[in-house]
Amino acid sequence: MKTKTPLIFMLLLLFLFSACVSQNTDLEGTSWNLTMLNGAPPAVNSQPTIIFQDGRVSGNSSCNNYGGEYTATGDKIRFGMMMSTMMACLDDALMDQEQVYLRLLGGVDHWEVNDTQLVFFDGSRAVLVFERQD
Repeated sequence: MKTKTPLIFMLLLLFLFSACVSQNTDLEGTSWNLTMLNGAPPAVNSQPTIIFQDGRVSGNSSCNNYGGEYTATGDKIRFGMMMSTMMACLDDALMDQEQVYLRLLGGVDHWEVNDTQLVFFDGSRAVLVFERQD
């Protein structure tokens, strides 16, 4: 019985390690349009987007384009430091929306996806909802 214990322990560790490092690829190669921001639709005449490609994320945040790295494991997700163009919006509402969007994106901790919808959560609260681009 003693000789089986190390083998079982090693198999258990291998299983746990593989579960921790596996990347969830449901997001890779997908593009999305924002439909809800903190429970409200985005401002008229704006279409924030998010695109996942090669471990990176990019898109439009209302006035500017942004990009950075992301990591997703299971339903957990983290976004790295985002870089953004620095064009001023002519509409103050769009500038405000952009700041809220990027702040919320930075606070996201998990996500859900189905055929047409991607939802990002901060704790138990859905903060960003996207629709899949065709």
